[in-house]
Amino acid sequence: MKIAFISYEYPPDSAYGGIGTYVFQAVRMLIARGHHVEVFSSSPTRSSSTTEENIMVHRVIETNYESFSAKIGYVFAHRHSSIQFDVLEGPEYGGDALEAIKLVPDIPLVIKLHTPTFLTVEGTYRGLPYVNSLRLKILAGKVKKYVNESIKGNRPLWRHTYKYQLEKERLVTLQADEIVAPSRSIRDIVTQAWKLDPVKLAHVPYPFVPSQELLEIPIETESNVVTFLGRLEVRKGVLDLARAIPLVLHKHPQAVFRFVGSTEHSHRRNIDMRDYLQNALLKYKRSVEFIDQVPPQRVPRILAETDICVFPSIWENFANVCLESMAAGRGVIASEAGGMAEMLDFGRFGQIIPPRSYRKIAQAIIQLLDNTKLRMRLGRAARDRLLIEYSIERVSRLHEASYRRAIARRREQGSRAV
Repeated sequence: MKIAFISYEYPPDSAYGGIGTYVFQAVRMLIARGHHVEVFSSSPTRSSSTTEENIMVHRVIETNYESFSAKIGYVFAHRHSSIQFDVLEGPEYGGDALEAIKLVPDIPLVIKLHTPTFLTVEGTYRGLPYVNSLRLKILAGKVKKYVNESIKGNRPLWRHTYKYQLEKERLVTLQADEIVAPSRSIRDIVTQAWKLDPVKLAHVPYPFVPSQELLEIPIETESNVVTFLGRLEVRKGVLDLARAIPLVLHKHPQAVFRFVGSTEHSHRRNIDMRDYLQNALLKYKRSVEFIDQVPPQRVPRILAETDICVFPSIWENFANVCLESMAAGRGVIASEAGGMAEMLDFGRFGQIIPPRSYRKIAQAIIQLLDNTKLRMRLGRAARDRLLIEYSIERVSRLHEASYRRAIARRREQGSRAV
């Protein structure tokens, strides 16, 4: 098959988050299966069509994902006119493929549910005391940008609003021939919110290839280190983890907690999350460490020094860090809200805790610190599950079947009207 990916995120130019990581891995998986794959993405510095690591990547200069769809759509349409792609995949987030399917209405479209804006905002901002002032700040920034562009003689569009963004994401998903959910949780949530056609829905995990360094980490470690990997933000549950730490240290004063990841804004005005957590845990500073975001090649070293990984997200779709921890044979404690519960088979291969429950987090950590045999047994079972359930052979076949269904549906229906 000739497969195109449209994604605002794609390394190295636009390696902003999980979508870029997914596309990077999916492209290589499909090429290894003999498919022709090209990527249409953004860059802060260049517009080009070049071969990057033996993959044709088409980029447009864009640092605002809200404007990306309009620009990349024309690039895709021009390339499609000469190569005739069999299928196009894009994310629901940002509505990246919306302009492309307007220009090429007969292209079969697969939409991957990563995490739509309404879910991101719900998990990140719900309950924060300064949400209204934050919205005003965002609005002021949009007004300033609109005025500056007008002064330069440009004709900026005043439609990139929160509601417009939500509508773009919903519309491109409804136009899809196949809607793919990495987790059953996001499938159910978005289906209910957007009234999706269940016939078009499929459950296909992200591809994940564990490094040999992860698989070679010994199961039998006793470091007493408890690690959180991810962005320090409200949605990731770090506030609840911070509240659990004193309870754990009361029972296990030798435990060490590591927060590894970049910081975002906190739930308080004018202070980022790392600074807030450091202040809140000042009394326990000898037992708490903060490490900034690390490159992927350092993750095995971090996990080798860890006994227990904790991911207490308020909601999470498909967290690669959970799979990395399973590959490393760690004792994993994860939120039941989202895809990590599925990864751990709802408690058979790790500890599952409800979101926003610091006492449950503390109880789970204490249990694994108390019982090293249980932790090691869960870690070994989690590694075995990963190698079977998320093997590249299994996931690649599911991807290919998904594309074939999309192609067949579009042939039946002809060109779409967007």
